Amino acid sequence: MNDQLQGIEVLIWDIDGTLYPIDDVISKEVFESAYSAICELTGWPRDKAIEEFEKIHGKITLSATEAVGIICNVTTAKAAGYTDKYLNRLRFIKRDTKLIALFEALSGFKHFILGNGSRGPIAKALDVLGIARSTFIEIVTSEVVGVNKPKDNGFRYILEKTGLPAASHLMIGDREKVDLMPAKALGMKTCLVWSVKPSMIADVTIPTVYELSQVLI
Repeated sequence: MNDQLQGIEVLIWDIDGTLYPIDDVISKEVFESAYSAICELTGWPRDKAIEEFEKIHGKITLSATEAVGIICNVTTAKAAGYTDKYLNRLRFIKRDTKLIALFEALSGFKHFILGNGSRGPIAKALDVLGIARSTFIEIVTSEVVGVNKPKDNGFRYILEKTGLPAASHLMIGDREKVDLMPAKALGMKTCLVWSVKPSMIADVTIPTVYELSQVLI
């Protein structure tokens, strides 16, 4: 066990880019789904949708889904429903026996998912990966708390749900600014996955998600 992670009782998981890695193809699909959602909600041509998206994403918010909501004047939860219509995670993932073994090894912890998509598609992705939905106490999204990461509402919601000290929670994610910094600001421990370069923010950095059991147990 890594000394910095002593006392961890709750594991909070991002999903996209965490339970499975994201490559350039998937990243492009994420942005394309945002553009398509904007076009559907506004009636704009694709070029205008991209132009308006780029004014918001990375400047006002780091969440592509929240950017869609801001542009189209709808809630983040509603924007997630539209973007998920155009983003089929199931095309990019498959049953992962190593991931299944990881969750079996970590069965003594309490688990939550804190994602920026919709709960339905996230649950279906878990089915494909081979991770039982019952593994998680709750899948927390903007449908539950109204906003996406990096806003800290979802993190605070989980803290209230567990009633445990922040330091007993470990946030596991692939994006420092979106997943880890909000958690760290609340006193949670953090783990950056799928990175060979040590993070200056995270308590622990691991090259793949599969090494998590080695630093926790």
